[in-house]
Amino acid sequence: MSEGLRVSYGEYVYEHVPGWGALPDGWEWNHAVGVGVDAQDRVFVYNRSDHPMIVLDTDGNVIDSWGEGLFGSAHHLEVGPDGSIYTADVGSHTVRKWTAEGELLMTLGTPDDPPEPMSGEPFNRPTDIAIAADGTLYIADGYGNARIHHFTATGERIRSWGEPGSGPGQFRIPHSVCVDSAGLVYVADRENSRIQIFTPDGQYVSEWGGVHRPDHIWQGQDGNMYITDLGFFLGLGPDQTKPNALSHPAGVKIMTPTGQWLGGWGTSSDHPGDIIAGHAVAMDSRGDLYVGETLDGARVQKFARVG
Repeated sequence: MSEGLRVSYGEYVYEHVPGWGALPDGWEWNHAVGVGVDAQDRVFVYNRSDHPMIVLDTDGNVIDSWGEGLFGSAHHLEVGPDGSIYTADVGSHTVRKWTAEGELLMTLGTPDDPPEPMSGEPFNRPTDIAIAADGTLYIADGYGNARIHHFTATGERIRSWGEPGSGPGQFRIPHSVCVDSAGLVYVADRENSRIQIFTPDGQYVSEWGGVHRPDHIWQGQDGNMYITDLGFFLGLGPDQTKPNALSHPAGVKIMTPTGQWLGGWGTSSDHPGDIIAGHAVAMDSRGDLYVGETLDGARVQKFARVG
């Protein structure tokens, strides 16, 4: 492949890999909303095309696909420590666990039968899943609720917290959830443009900003937080005020767990190597990043770590 654009700053420098993830004739990237990498460095891309789970190797070759006809509308995914795949489905209002080959292992939620919006009961358009060290699950619920739910590994609800609003412990679209190595729970509170941090039992700890409508927060093997921003260029509702999109762009940010900025890039353009609608990010064993985009920029891009 030809040499790609170099992006980011300081010691966090990446080179865009042009043409990565070319699909077979007739396939498409349609809202590449979920990306995960397993221990074998297989890249899982969860999307809204006729092939909802596309599996690639790190060179971008398609090696498997599954899920045809099984999903309502894809959202985020999480790769479990045992290699299982957890999916949030905003169309069917479910969270499901699968083998890496697409065999269904567990379903949380009643398919196509959500509770009333903002009732606080699971699930109404759930958005993301995170797995704690003890195997329990944290689920962001999401578009039709303003809650985080904590479940056992086998699917029994332990607790829930959150309500609509902009105060501590309140949410305006809890779009992504992450559990760090110490057990703290990070929530990408998208329409409040902040990251909120909670104890494992849901007690508010702190929050930080410096993000522009964060779609995904994920902790890398290096301990840092990798965040995709949707920005203010796309995806705003009719009742939302649109600030200067150039000063609030989509992109990828690399931050410490306490919110210090380490690197990042993105100017809300669809040029190769730029980010127009960042939705999901994952890292392979070499530290290379895979970024899924949605809306008008539906695609997956690879960024190889330099140095």
